[in-house]
Amino acid sequence: MNEPAIQYYHELVSKMDTARLGEISAQFVNDLRAHKACYGERPLSTFLRPKFVTAPQLDLIKNSCRVLREAVVKLKEAIFAQPAFMAQLGLSAGERLLCEIEPGFRRLSITSRWDSFMTDSAEGPVLKFVELNADTPAGIAYNDVMSDIYLRLPFMQEFRQRYNVQPFAVRTILLRQLLDTYKEWQGNKSGRKMPQIGIIDWRGVSTWTEFELMQEYFESQGLRTVLADPRELDYSHDQSGRGILRAGDFEIDLIYKRVVTNEFIEKFDDVQAMYKAVKNHDVCLINPFRAKLVHKKSLFALLTHEDNQHLFNAEEQETIRRHIPWTRRLELTTTTYRGQTIELCEYVAHHKDDFVIKPNDEYGGKGVCLGWETAGGHWVSLINDALDDFYVVQEKVPLARESFPYFDNGLRFADLVVDFGPYVFGPMVGGVSTRLSASSLVNVSAGGGATSTFLIEAK
Repeated sequence: MNEPAIQYYHELVSKMDTARLGEISAQFVNDLRAHKACYGERPLSTFLRPKFVTAPQLDLIKNSCRVLREAVVKLKEAIFAQPAFMAQLGLSAGERLLCEIEPGFRRLSITSRWDSFMTDSAEGPVLKFVELNADTPAGIAYNDVMSDIYLRLPFMQEFRQRYNVQPFAVRTILLRQLLDTYKEWQGNKSGRKMPQIGIIDWRGVSTWTEFELMQEYFESQGLRTVLADPRELDYSHDQSGRGILRAGDFEIDLIYKRVVTNEFIEKFDDVQAMYKAVKNHDVCLINPFRAKLVHKKSLFALLTHEDNQHLFNAEEQETIRRHIPWTRRLELTTTTYRGQTIELCEYVAHHKDDFVIKPNDEYGGKGVCLGWETAGGHWVSLINDALDDFYVVQEKVPLARESFPYFDNGLRFADLVVDFGPYVFGPMVGGVSTRLSASSLVNVSAGGGATSTFLIEAK
């Protein structure tokens, strides 16, 4: 659907003089560094084209995310109502402890990212979601800053004479959601009408530059903001008994949580100030710890399992069937796959080219094993080892691939796997993250790259 636009853009890049193209590429990378669009010391991209999405594609994303959100809300209600559902999620003892904390507002996840692949077929675009990051989705500030840099490329400026090009301002939507949620959390509490924000994660993580970008943006909108490590926080009570969470002398009303919950649990003795402030409702935490309930990879097993379809209406069932790949917890059990009853482990062992095995709760591609790229003996051994832990097996989905230009002593093109990650805020899609990789496993922290995403329309 976007092939004519991609072809035209590549023509614009290809007609550029080699020396001039080298200058543009070097300036592009320098701009990324200067504007902190880096993962650690590594610029997020060397590719000279953004990802294009058309209005019909964006409508497909929006509609599927809207319906899936409704299905996830129904699962959430079932999880709280029936202990059997809670058990199927595979929560650790520490996660269960944190999930007991009432967040003070209705939604489990204020900001999330659905990772997906979108491919073309004779019937139209095929969209398959493979994970939901509902704990602490990254990349929002990077996405906005990179968009500004891509718009300055000379071939993008010429491209815009033929196409309308619209970037996504994701930080604006995120901040609105943070403030609306804070207002709901605050209720009749006394305190500041506009919160002082703490962006909290371990000092020195590779995404720290994104926190700096987010801090700059929040403060440009009139909101005092601090970056802090959860181990640096202090929690005490004033003379009236009001609990106050501080980073140095800075009082925090709202935590924009970027620390991964599992790592928070691992260092639990060192983060008691933050834990107690959240537990006592003296600070608003976004995303709340309860977001783990819908962050687990096992969520997709609950969505696709035949025993749970009664929870969903016809539209939700059809959307799940079309857009969520068949997923199960990897265990010794009998289940249904493509209309037939199977012994799960035996079937997966003999059909490795059709499946992916994932740990229930990791990030950055850790522990993910692609059956079609794995030797048979190792695949069987992995299945046996996974039975002692909590892993899921997921049906293989078609990977999206596109060609992207880059400069390396001349113009080159790389055929890359494209991971499409819509940022979802409640019922609303606020933008799209695009990650790129030469391998089938796409993740920036695992060595992949990124590009910006633009909504385009021919003039």
